[in-house]
Amino acid sequence: MSKGFMKQIMELIYESDIVLEILDARFPDRTRNKQIEERIISKGKKLILVLNKTDLAGKEKIKLEKKELIEKEKLRVVFVSAKEKNGIRLLKRELSIASKGKKELIIGMLGYPNSGKSTLINALSGKGKGKVRTSKRAGFTRGLQRIKISEGIYLIDAPGIIPYGETDEFELFLVGAKNANQLKDMETVALKLISEMKEKFQEMFSTKEDDEETILEEIAMQKKWVMRGGKADMQKAAREVLEMYQRNKL
Repeated sequence: MSKGFMKQIMELIYESDIVLEILDARFPDRTRNKQIEERIISKGKKLILVLNKTDLAGKEKIKLEKKELIEKEKLRVVFVSAKEKNGIRLLKRELSIASKGKKELIIGMLGYPNSGKSTLINALSGKGKGKVRTSKRAGFTRGLQRIKISEGIYLIDAPGIIPYGETDEFELFLVGAKNANQLKDMETVALKLISEMKEKFQEMFSTKEDDEETILEEIAMQKKWVMRGGKADMQKAAREVLEMYQRNKL
């Protein structure tokens, strides 16, 4: 992370009573930033991990994460689906408990670009997409937003965290730091995504194939994306796979 961005993060931590780290429930480990978590705790601030997109993660995955994060790491964790508005009441209750009756509560919100922060902000405020009110405050570093979600409760939202120095295209794609059009090798990233979410692809495309390349080929054939000579158009299938993930269809 750049020095300028870290300055924003540190200001957000300083201003906040509670910091929510928004994670993708499908890949919580990959969307965590433990370096920033340590800074939050060292500054005496309360940290709540919010695992979003539980509607895409599946019950078994959530059960495993509960065991790891709550039982083993002893962290404060809330599981939500901002899109489906599941778990929002529980999150509000956690915030109420953590606030200890303060008249004004400032909540910092951090997360990677694809973690669903905007949807969560709208779910917490009870407003529709794009309806959240923002207010400028003197002294705030450019890029931080102060958002009123109810009387006496404010969110400070920072731009999505970008992994600094990460070179693996798959990891960058997974956390939303790169989209399909920015990838040099879409097919390799698509194959890695299929490997990571194999059961989901097998179910969606009604296949028992286990080899990632064969699954990608089958997707192309099912979509009738065929090149000359009857060969599957793997590039077109790879783009479809990646865009499905970006559209939260997986």
